[in-house]
Amino acid sequence: MGRHSFLPGLWLTAVWLLAGCGPEPAALKIKLDPARSHFSPAMPLSGQPLVIKDLDLALQPIPAGKFLMGSPAGEAGHTALESPQTQVTISKSFWLGRTPVTEAQWQAVMGTDLTGQVKRYFPNNEPARLLAGTQDDVAMYYVSWDDAVAFCTKLNKRARAEGSLPAGYEFTLPTEAEWEYACRAGTTTATYAGPIFYDGSNNAPMLDSIAWYAGNSSIGYEGTGWDTSGWANKQYPGGQAGTRRVGQKQANAWGLQDTLGNVYEWCLDFSSPALPGGSVVDPTGPAAGLDRIIRGGSWHSDAVYCRAACRKWNGPSNGLPFIGFRLALAPR
Repeated sequence: MGRHSFLPGLWLTAVWLLAGCGPEPAALKIKLDPARSHFSPAMPLSGQPLVIKDLDLALQPIPAGKFLMGSPAGEAGHTALESPQTQVTISKSFWLGRTPVTEAQWQAVMGTDLTGQVKRYFPNNEPARLLAGTQDDVAMYYVSWDDAVAFCTKLNKRARAEGSLPAGYEFTLPTEAEWEYACRAGTTTATYAGPIFYDGSNNAPMLDSIAWYAGNSSIGYEGTGWDTSGWANKQYPGGQAGTRRVGQKQANAWGLQDTLGNVYEWCLDFSSPALPGGSVVDPTGPAAGLDRIIRGGSWHSDAVYCRAACRKWNGPSNGLPFIGFRLALAPR
């Protein structure tokens, strides 16, 4: 499973003791102006991009449709978690962030920064030692599932006060099915750019154009980070690495960037050991559970984890250096 196995709720526990979620983040820093909508357009229009203007946070329209979720047994990297392949209908269109939420967007809404997040989760460690990538437009990390949901809750409160939400829609995390459907953007291969061919666990050159992963995340990296010189079979040997600025890689056909690599992204669903199979409409995963799904791989991941079908999970209260999230506006 590489450097992180994602056994339920576990990562780095041999090194760091995971702390609880801590206190409620600070209140929204941006004051509500009732005379002006924060959204462009003021009410989301079907099929049109949506921008949260004061956050410079763009969401792409995702059309309703059908797709085959999971991967065939012959796909390199396939596991039983990605079976049985399931015909999924996404019955309503939705919007999904063009990129993962950034550090600046997080700080504007939640009032904490990366240093503050590290202190919450690892209070007995020096924050600077655990940080990598701190620019405003770096994908936010050290964010738990609980944190990501709190971010959505604050945006919903503001949008409802403005009357800016379509009836039956809310800011939320995407379901696992919505995430994979949007990541694929009509494609059926391992990635939206085609199949992956591996020259080693951290050597898949076709990922260069679309993803930051373990094999290339040290390229052009500036600042402190993690030493990757001991990582096996790297496409580009050595160097420091960490979370990267968003939007530097090729978008898929629906205008989404960084769905593969950079940071894993929280989904709404509880974890499950298999897909439902057959044909389903708007699946939401198990009704209960302990862990929550993460998708997409990260800068720290072997190439095999940067596939549209790859499924992992982690404990919802864990904030880790390679997990972030992407905002959805979806029917709920």
